[in-house]
Amino acid sequence: MPKREPPSHDPLNVSARPSGYRMFSDSQLAEIHHASLEILRRTGVRVFESESLALLQEAGAIVSDGNLVKFPPAVVEQALSNAPSRIVLCDRNGRAQLYLEGHRTYFGTGSDLPNFLDLETGERRLSRLSDVADMARLADALPNLDFIMSMALPSDVPVATSDRRSFYTMLTNSTKPIVFTAWDEEGLADIIQMAELVAGGPEQLRLNPFLFAYLEPTSPLQHSAEVLRKMLMMVDHGLPFVYAPGPVEGASAPMTSAGSLAMSNAEVLSGLVIAQQRRRGAPFLWGSGSGPMDMRHTTATYAAPEFMLHTMGMAELAHHYYNLPVWGFSGCSDSKLPDMQAGIESALWILWTALSGANLVHDVGYVESGLTCSPEMMVLGDEIIGFVRRLMGGIPLTPEMLALDVIDEVGPGGDFLSHDHTYNHFKKTWFPRLFDRRMYQEWDDAGRPNALQSARQLARQIVANHKVPPLPEATLAGLQAILHEADIKAGVFSE
Repeated sequence: MPKREPPSHDPLNVSARPSGYRMFSDSQLAEIHHASLEILRRTGVRVFESESLALLQEAGAIVSDGNLVKFPPAVVEQALSNAPSRIVLCDRNGRAQLYLEGHRTYFGTGSDLPNFLDLETGERRLSRLSDVADMARLADALPNLDFIMSMALPSDVPVATSDRRSFYTMLTNSTKPIVFTAWDEEGLADIIQMAELVAGGPEQLRLNPFLFAYLEPTSPLQHSAEVLRKMLMMVDHGLPFVYAPGPVEGASAPMTSAGSLAMSNAEVLSGLVIAQQRRRGAPFLWGSGSGPMDMRHTTATYAAPEFMLHTMGMAELAHHYYNLPVWGFSGCSDSKLPDMQAGIESALWILWTALSGANLVHDVGYVESGLTCSPEMMVLGDEIIGFVRRLMGGIPLTPEMLALDVIDEVGPGGDFLSHDHTYNHFKKTWFPRLFDRRMYQEWDDAGRPNALQSARQLARQIVANHKVPPLPEATLAGLQAILHEADIKAGVFSE
């Protein structure tokens, strides 16, 4: 398919500039796309939801064996032409914050981790609802985290309605955009109702969305009824979502990176057809995450170079072939602790993702291959993102920055330290909050702090002291009424 032109207006953040790095040529991206089309034409996907099957038949797909769907290429190409190249996310107050387009890169946390590294003891334990609140406030205060997810999967509240409680907790502990999960269609309906209450109605929420749903097909090549019903609900409300498969290479995807990329892309393409057939122009975020199984330990890796290569491939397809906004991964580690391995893997992820230009990038603060939240790694990740954003900003070559007149004034053997030009510009350099640059004796006198200790101390301070503007009392009462009704319907308790 011909490439659509990218947006032409000026970037809104320093990560928006294309890096110039390309892993695939245009012809190679076309080869991946055509391989995905061949998977959909020859092999097809299983679709376990009746409305979606009907939509696919209306679009021109072929249904056989009850729910096996195969796609003529033109059906996919038509859906791609209808998908929007831009999604705007707002904060809780309705102010536009994230422009998902081009190479703008925004970072955030991840979702639904069963384990938590306690901020006081450092011990691994089950996640709690209070952790959702603490991590929302922590992310709200960190300047380089642009959106929030729940991080913790609370074990201390009833499972049936824990998705609503996590959303409510994020909503009341941060003003930043929220990426959320819902267990089923009923949970999603309650979450949308809560968001509409805060936004001031369905139309205002659709115009200024501050929430974004995470949805995922089942690899290999399956779309469950539950996830498709949630997708259709988001489409019907005009709200944005990502439909991102997460296959494991060697288990639920081919072992080869190229095969995994082609199959994942086919899964996303087939989901896109359903969404665009339901509502032309439905806001749909591209992307997938696929890393290899470590056959020595049968673990799904989160920081393997093959995982990073996969996300780069998806970003390049989105940017250079489809012109669609793209989902990404960053700041995560296979390490069990916030240690040197975690720091290295997180830093490599963040730099790599910034180079890819992925738009909405999640999982900052993940350790243990996506099973455990580390508050310290959230803080360290924020520091690394600041560093990388400065790198992506490059060196501007204006007359003021080239400083030829200043160099001439100072002359050979002169002193730039006392010059006004230095005073006017030194504060524009990047200053770390955690990484130590002191002379040895000063550092020794301060108790020899390291980055992990500094991150833990800063996280504790923020969690204890950061205040988020409260929602109006009437809004809070309405939200709590929705939670109460959800508990009654789910049989958590009765009136």
